[in-house]
Amino acid sequence: MLMEVMVPGSCGQIAQGWRNGQPYLITCPVALYSRVLVMDGTSVKSGIGRKSRMALNNTCNYLGLDRFPYGMSLESQIPTGKGMGSSSADISAIIAATGAAIGERLTPEEIGEIAAGIEPTDGVFYPGIANMNYMTGEVYKTYEYVPKMILAMFDTEPDGKVNSVDFHAHFDENRMPHDSSPELLAAIDSLDEKVSSRKLAEIAIMSARENQRLMPKDVYEELLSYAQELGALGVCVAHAGTMVGVMWHPATSMKEVTKAVAKISERFPKLAHLDTQRMVSGGCSIHKQN
Repeated sequence: MLMEVMVPGSCGQIAQGWRNGQPYLITCPVALYSRVLVMDGTSVKSGIGRKSRMALNNTCNYLGLDRFPYGMSLESQIPTGKGMGSSSADISAIIAATGAAIGERLTPEEIGEIAAGIEPTDGVFYPGIANMNYMTGEVYKTYEYVPKMILAMFDTEPDGKVNSVDFHAHFDENRMPHDSSPELLAAIDSLDEKVSSRKLAEIAIMSARENQRLMPKDVYEELLSYAQELGALGVCVAHAGTMVGVMWHPATSMKEVTKAVAKISERFPKLAHLDTQRMVSGGCSIHKQN
């Protein structure tokens, strides 16, 4: 038996904030992946760090397994500490793989519950785009249609990393952030099943600006203005990370985006270009060979 499970990372988030005192996050999955392989004939585990091992153990407990009888390896294309969902992709891929290996196809809701028990989670394991509670893994709403926007990702602090667990632990009952603005919440509520790239970009800009008081990116407004001069729709951010994503309409040619990335890099030499990828559907892709 050989099984492959893949979960995408994220280009920050389309939006993140609070509504009625409860946290929410709207996912922005991109074509960078965490990949788990499961194989029989061995019990060796490789590439599995502390959080991923917790995911394996917690999933075994959830499924009533004393131990996981197969070999497992984990590898990832997703930069760490930048707010690109690397831990969430790793953890959810491990959870999905553990269940699938014994014939249990865990639902996204089950994956979310287990993942959130380890750390605040980005809902990249939900198919499509998801609006979800990143503290509990509960989904509020999903959007099946995913516009294939091109996202040019830049790091605002190439030498820095953000520990998302520490970031969210900063908030307690006495220091909870205010709810997102009525304007942002109304824009989110206006999303329908066929979400448009322009609407997502508008929401991303609103949310990024509101997040400046929590995780400021000094370059944001100047970068947004210049990127829009070059034809971009907007700029999203990692709300608990260092990266920003310049958002381009799906019909834009990759050649045009590549030229724009070079101009942005020249204009903002302190930004490090991480990657350029298209937006994709979230979810756990499982392929099994007997």
